[in-house]
Amino acid sequence: MKFTRQNIGKLYQELDKGGSHPVYLLFGERFLCQQVSQEIINRLLPEEKNREQGVTKVEGDQEDVGKTINKLRTFSLFGGRQVIKVVDSRLFLSKAVGKNVWAKAKKAFDNDELDQTARLLSELAGIGGLATDDTLQDLNASQWKKFFGFARPDDISWTKDITLQQGSADKGSTGSDGLLMQSLENGIPEKNNLIIQCETVDKRKKLFKVIDAVGVIVDLAVDSGMTAAARKNQDGVIRDLVSQTFKEMHKKPGPRVMDLILERVGFHPVAAVREAEKLALYTGDDELISAEHVNEVTSQSREEALFELNDAVASRNLARTLLLLQRLLHSGLHGLVIIAAMRNLLRKLLFLRALQEQDEPSYQPGQQYGSFQKGYLARIKAQQGDTEFLKGHPFVIYKGFQQAEKFSLPALRKALARLVETEYKLKSSGARDSLLLENFFFATLV
Repeated sequence: MKFTRQNIGKLYQELDKGGSHPVYLLFGERFLCQQVSQEIINRLLPEEKNREQGVTKVEGDQEDVGKTINKLRTFSLFGGRQVIKVVDSRLFLSKAVGKNVWAKAKKAFDNDELDQTARLLSELAGIGGLATDDTLQDLNASQWKKFFGFARPDDISWTKDITLQQGSADKGSTGSDGLLMQSLENGIPEKNNLIIQCETVDKRKKLFKVIDAVGVIVDLAVDSGMTAAARKNQDGVIRDLVSQTFKEMHKKPGPRVMDLILERVGFHPVAAVREAEKLALYTGDDELISAEHVNEVTSQSREEALFELNDAVASRNLARTLLLLQRLLHSGLHGLVIIAAMRNLLRKLLFLRALQEQDEPSYQPGQQYGSFQKGYLARIKAQQGDTEFLKGHPFVIYKGFQQAEKFSLPALRKALARLVETEYKLKSSGARDSLLLENFFFATLV
């Protein structure tokens, strides 16, 4: 039996009537899986006092299918229902989803979500049957393809300093699949339930088909791409989550409220729910949440917003840059303040890019953080002295060097000259700030 985010209400209705299934498989967007899992538990164990003793939570990196099966076959000591919830299960990982897991790990690393990065790389290692002391960088192209089912990426240097979690290997083996399939097919005590959560599944696995036959599968996957269809799907998820949160807190959104929240948080389900909760609490007894409330509560500080704009420009992300630009201008920030921020950013990138062009010490593009910190950074600091662009945390400096790699020296010089011209027009012409700044960013980042 299959459900999606759109018809999950039918599953809740069935549970409310007392129906249940031995196993529930939830896969897709992590926050949605957590949310639906809790809704299922609340209905399986409607008495809150029974949930503490009736739910056993197992983390995927500690997953032992044998122990899970033994518990599923055993009646509760308290005589009531017991639910075993496995979070981030690795039972459904295979080479067929290896490329997807890798892409999610890289995205998490780029967002500085290092715990998430470690968890996903551990899942990838588990697909290939690697141990925690194995190093992904030691694998050649043919080994990588054999273990993970897709071509070795050009840049895997960033994985070296990520420590794999214990239990990464042998946690989705065919033997474990078989044991669980046999138990589900033979039947487990009526008041025992298994909930399995994971982000990615190989639907070709026999276990997937067995669960479809004897239990429930909930597909909560959300396309993470940038196409119009993907963005529409993502926006729909956020709107649903915010609307649900407002409804639970007896609030109603006014005009433009949903659009402003989407602009503020993007596709970050946890952040969307938290912002909705803050708005509901901020408005007190007022039932209606207005656009003014959103601007007062969820608007970023000037420093935070400018930092985000700098990061978007340095990463050559034009779409993100233009979105942040409009947000800053809409909040009343003068265009000359943005000019000043860009001047400082371009000076820093120009300085770092010039250092990369030096013969000594030699800069190696794409080098790992560890070797950069202990080798190159120490030598360049000794050469340059106490300069402003080499101060701060080594990882921040490392990120700056990585961003500078995305530009050539001539391009940065032209951008700085173009910025001076834009500043002159802002001060002397009648053109809109937004138009002049958009033209600058298009010319610099395209």
